[in-house]
Amino acid sequence: MDGRKKYRARRAIAAVMAAVMLCALFAGCEKRQIVAGVPGDGKQITTANAVVAEFCRDYTPGSSEELRDYEDMYYPAGVDLEWSYATEDQPLYAFVVVSRHKDPRAALAKYEAAAAAETAESGETAVGAAAELTPALDPDDTRRYVTAGASVHIDDLLVNTDYYWQVEAVYADRVVLSGIFQFHTRHDFRTLDVPKVSNTRDLGGYSAAGGKTVRQGMIYRGANVDGANADTRRVMLTELGIRTDLDLRAPGEGRAGGEHSPLGVDVNYINISAPLYLGIKEEEKQPALADEIRVFADEANYPVYFHCAIGRDRTGTLALLLLGLLGVPEDMIRRDYEMSFLSYSGSADKTPVKTMLDTNYEPTIAYIKTFEGKTFRDKTVNFLKSIGITQEEIDSIRSIMLR
Repeated sequence: MDGRKKYRARRAIAAVMAAVMLCALFAGCEKRQIVAGVPGDGKQITTANAVVAEFCRDYTPGSSEELRDYEDMYYPAGVDLEWSYATEDQPLYAFVVVSRHKDPRAALAKYEAAAAAETAESGETAVGAAAELTPALDPDDTRRYVTAGASVHIDDLLVNTDYYWQVEAVYADRVVLSGIFQFHTRHDFRTLDVPKVSNTRDLGGYSAAGGKTVRQGMIYRGANVDGANADTRRVMLTELGIRTDLDLRAPGEGRAGGEHSPLGVDVNYINISAPLYLGIKEEEKQPALADEIRVFADEANYPVYFHCAIGRDRTGTLALLLLGLLGVPEDMIRRDYEMSFLSYSGSADKTPVKTMLDTNYEPTIAYIKTFEGKTFRDKTVNFLKSIGITQEEIDSIRSIMLR
């Protein structure tokens, strides 16, 4: 190549590089036109209400006694995302994408493609198809909002989770995309506000043995759903994606033992009359207890909602065993049990918390500790094996529920 050709080539490369840098600079300027406000980028927030947050932060055995007021105190606070525009002119409206994926728009594109494919195959509306992607079934948990202002309110976020969000502002003559902002939800309880149902919360979110975490959006616990109405079904079926209603009451107790779940005929309804507390020692009741545990060894059953009448005693006993086999620390299992006293149904009989702990809960823990094993997880597993649960079933539950 002669000197003139080399010169032209260098100029061409320089021009391309300058154009690339200009585009990058322009894009950067555009992104700086939208500034994250609340929560600030990278901040940690709590989605729990003040009472639940205090209970999580300052817990000692029995502390729910001082906090409860015999009403449901479960309402999650959610989070308000706020931002500002650096330019004087305001957009016509803005789209906001929130996701667990580090690139929210890429996650949205995948979500919409999946919804479109399902729509084409099933003939459902796009909204109907998208509604099937619950936090349990959609690993990115991607949501899209539209607003004419500069804020959106988001409910039902997972706990102890990184979320990423991005704003797309639509002006009359242009579209401006923000940078990607991030926040982290604190490690509180993931409480739920379900119409007509008390004492409802996610059994997931806990740290477990081996650096694992119990998956959220897979197992929910609470009180009976006998009074379920359209709003109940909208939350439990559409938002939570419940597939199985595991009813721990005796047949004939309320609507237990009916032909189908009060949540609807399409829900897998399983009614098993369950032992509670030290009743797990009674050999004649142990086959039923084993059948309860086996429900969670079948991935097709998830997400599962399990309950008794008030969601505290039979439900609390099963939760204790599930969390124990997953390797959740004993203190966190106790905290999960005691959380029921911050609900209407869990406090309906007005029994003092200390009485329930001393008379029922702690003796049950002490009984499980009589089995072989170095840890509470090992002792729980050996108890479950003694009532007929196999290692294969235990491994299946752990495979489904631990990440």
